[in-house]
Amino acid sequence: MKLVGLTGGIATGKSTVTAMLREFGAKIINADDLARVIVQPGKEAWKEIVSAFGNDIIRPDKTIDRERLRKIIFEDPKARAKLNDITHPRIRALALIRAQELAAKGSEVVIYEAPLLFENEAHTWLSPIIVVSCDDETQRRRLKARDKLSDPEIDQHIQAQMPLTEKKGLADYVIENDGDLDDLKRQVRDVWTKLTGAKQSAIR
Repeated sequence: MKLVGLTGGIATGKSTVTAMLREFGAKIINADDLARVIVQPGKEAWKEIVSAFGNDIIRPDKTIDRERLRKIIFEDPKARAKLNDITHPRIRALALIRAQELAAKGSEVVIYEAPLLFENEAHTWLSPIIVVSCDDETQRRRLKARDKLSDPEIDQHIQAQMPLTEKKGLADYVIENDGDLDDLKRQVRDVWTKLTGAKQSAIR
């Protein structure tokens, strides 16, 4: 089985690319989905997060208030590092379990989608790596439209991740998402054929 990493910058279009890969037949493991699993009330990661950040991040139903926690970690790099130390080893372990389950069912290519793939050194156990990129102006416009953020907030979110130029330098494949959907799908199809060895004519 080939376990492929997929990442990019915030608002560059990772989810759109993932959806296209799924249409082509890829099996997807999403790091954010796994993060929600490991922080369910009562689990070890949940206990450690509450201990580190206090009861103020807990909703009445005992789930973690992700927005409140996100605000804390964006404003405090040490807090962000602490959260990553708690969650990312567990996310990796669960991702590998899910990948093994898919391999046992016959999947030959599995895509692991993670926004902080390089930042958390997941690229050390994934190969090859796909990076979804776009120009700075497009990224900022999408982020403002999607999340209704101010310019300083956009700066904060972008600066919390590794620069796109560095991510592209570490990638095996780069998908540039500055054009229309047809252009994007063509690029995704090209990458998928290289990953699978399938013929273009066989992929719709």
